[in-house]
Amino acid sequence: MNTISFNELYDLFNPTVWDIGVISAEQLLQCSLKPIKNKTHFTGADFTNSIHYKGLCNTLILIRDGHTWDYTHYDESAKIMYNSKFKNWFQIYTNFKEAAIMAGLGVRAKNSLIYSYKFGFDCHICAIGFIDKIIDLPTNRRINNKMWKRCDGCDDCRKACPVGAIHNETEPYWLNSGDCDNFIGFSDHETIPSIKKFWHENVYPEIDNQNIDNIKSNFDLLNMLGMGSLPWDRNGYSYDGQVIKKDNIPVNVPFCRECTSQPRCSKWNGNYPYNDVYKQNEIKPIIFKRGWSKNKET
Repeated sequence: MNTISFNELYDLFNPTVWDIGVISAEQLLQCSLKPIKNKTHFTGADFTNSIHYKGLCNTLILIRDGHTWDYTHYDESAKIMYNSKFKNWFQIYTNFKEAAIMAGLGVRAKNSLIYSYKFGFDCHICAIGFIDKIIDLPTNRRINNKMWKRCDGCDDCRKACPVGAIHNETEPYWLNSGDCDNFIGFSDHETIPSIKKFWHENVYPEIDNQNIDNIKSNFDLLNMLGMGSLPWDRNGYSYDGQVIKKDNIPVNVPFCRECTSQPRCSKWNGNYPYNDVYKQNEIKPIIFKRGWSKNKET
């Protein structure tokens, strides 16, 4: 088996845009065994508890700066690898939250999301597996399996969840993804936009509105309309497992995002403390001594 220096992989990625860590094959197995939502997009070999585990390998964990509602960071990371000298790699789909924690890149918050030590909540996570062994692993990562300490004494995200899907009273901390998904897909909440209403009015307006109103879950949808999920394949709309598009242009479809509305935290008087965190040196962005530079390697 050949070896790859972690530092060489790190140098491929702009550290102002990416944070980079690594997990072992054994840690990838642990991530794969953790509960996860259904796989909703097609990028990466499936390393979740829905498959038999073969070819477990050491894996690069990447956190991309920026809060968007698509998964273009998968394509960006793959393009960087395609343009590199490395060949024996492939994209992986697994429990990215657990992978980020195990790689020492972030900590879990009460809303079940990962707070990146480098980018806060405004980030996306992806993974790249390597057949070759990764050596020269970083030793200064802090792995924290507990709840982020800044969530102590604050329950705003739990209280804001319209279906009570966030369960954080005691360990293990978890999110009831079934309740969450049903609410996102089929809610009729008076103040939170309904993806079901958008789907009916824009994609399938010919379906009787009374039938749509009676749908409360995937089970109802299947029984009433013979559909197992909301299909987005009419009137110019499409869904590639990642992004809903209209005439090939991404559409910001309205749905519940209460658990990600972190500035609501009353503990911080409506101002989420990114700047204060950095000023107080409680969480520092980690930049390796060897790293990417616009002009040259440093």
